[in-house]
Amino acid sequence: MIKNISVLVIFLTSLSAFAQITEADFNLVTKAFHDEYDSELIVKNQNISINPASSPAMIGFWWKLDEVRAAYSSLFDKDTQILTHYLFLFGGYARMKGMTRDGVAATLCHELGHGIGGEPYKNYEFEDTDVSVEGQADYFAFRYCLVRIFKRLPPAQSVKPLNAYTDSICKTVPDASYAFCMRAFQTLESERIFFKLNPDDPNSEYEKSDPSIVVTVNKDPYHYPSSQCRLDTMMNGILGKERPRCWYAP
Repeated sequence: MIKNISVLVIFLTSLSAFAQITEADFNLVTKAFHDEYDSELIVKNQNISINPASSPAMIGFWWKLDEVRAAYSSLFDKDTQILTHYLFLFGGYARMKGMTRDGVAATLCHELGHGIGGEPYKNYEFEDTDVSVEGQADYFAFRYCLVRIFKRLPPAQSVKPLNAYTDSICKTVPDASYAFCMRAFQTLESERIFFKLNPDDPNSEYEKSDPSIVVTVNKDPYHYPSSQCRLDTMMNGILGKERPRCWYAP
């Protein structure tokens, strides 16, 4: 979600942070992204840059910030014809109480989803490249990205069912492993902790769903679906289901 210099900037909510994962953990996550996506993107004249340092003085700058933010931006270099997807995750987000290494991976998957997640796109008149709407970035993260990153990022905790409900639905998942489903649901706990920081929309439950049915996709650059709708989207991604109608309209 962030931008300038023909670049888009979409910030998440800024809040105080608590110590959680380490910079070494974060570096393991970023390495997994580069290992998984660099070779695929370079043949498309694209690349990713995570918490970029524009000068030696900027090394570690984003990690030291205590704001709870994550962001996406892109820049097309006309000289090299390379499109760079910039993924930002401030240290305060990673150090948020309840955040995990897999939670950071999911957030970076979401940010990458803004760049390569596909339609539907936000209405950015000033933007040279397409930017996927929030719901699509959520869906991309849990349907396509995390399953790839997990193959390169060993779990930092034991993988086990959250409860009887998640255990039962993961046993019905088609074309995906039970272990991935369990790990992905554990990852959702970090997402739900973040949702709870929004005083206007803190609630999301696994056994509930957003009953809304939209007629058209809201492509406003600053629109976010409800917390419950976002959780529904992420769960559908894990379970291999279609995007929910609370934000998506075919």
